[in-house]
Amino acid sequence: MAVRHPDLSAWAFIWVDKIGELYHLNNLRLAAPPGSVEFAECDQSLRQAVEQMAGDRDAALKEPSLEEPAIKVLQSMENHWSGLTVFVDHHEVPMDNNTGERTLRTPVTGRKNYYGSGSRWSGEFAAMMFSLLMTVKLWDINPRTWLSAFLHACAANGNKAPGDLSAFLPWEMSEERLAMMKGVTVVPDHTGPKEIDTS
Repeated sequence: MAVRHPDLSAWAFIWVDKIGELYHLNNLRLAAPPGSVEFAECDQSLRQAVEQMAGDRDAALKEPSLEEPAIKVLQSMENHWSGLTVFVDHHEVPMDNNTGERTLRTPVTGRKNYYGSGSRWSGEFAAMMFSLLMTVKLWDINPRTWLSAFLHACAANGNKAPGDLSAFLPWEMSEERLAMMKGVTVVPDHTGPKEIDTS
């Protein structure tokens, strides 16, 4: 808004500061152990700030001198308020989707570079592989190790996917196999297992 409507930049940055304060208060809440007194205090401060913002929004919308671009911004905030404030009652939900957007950047850039979605089947295959490899990445598994193991299993099964996929599902793997897929060797000794990074 500040770029398209420079005359409203001061007004816009007031709201940017309000949003920044919500991020700050939410970060304080996330840093506190859930169920602790500190968490409860931070949670209360955040809820008060969110309520204050809603009040400021409603009051601003009643101002007869408010310009049309600003009205549209505040009306959008009002219309999407329940979605924008999900994080208040569910602290595990991020305040924004920045992480998701950054995650999508690699496949989107790749699609532009090698254009692997020229047909429906290739698009579906690309989407499946992106989803599969991102799941592997989220579990800190080495994608090359995982994919190599899976393809070898397919070759050993007559060039078909194994009937039992549990050995390739991170949540079904034993600790030893999961460590191997991560590129970590578990070495037992008298004091318990030790992890050696082999990546």
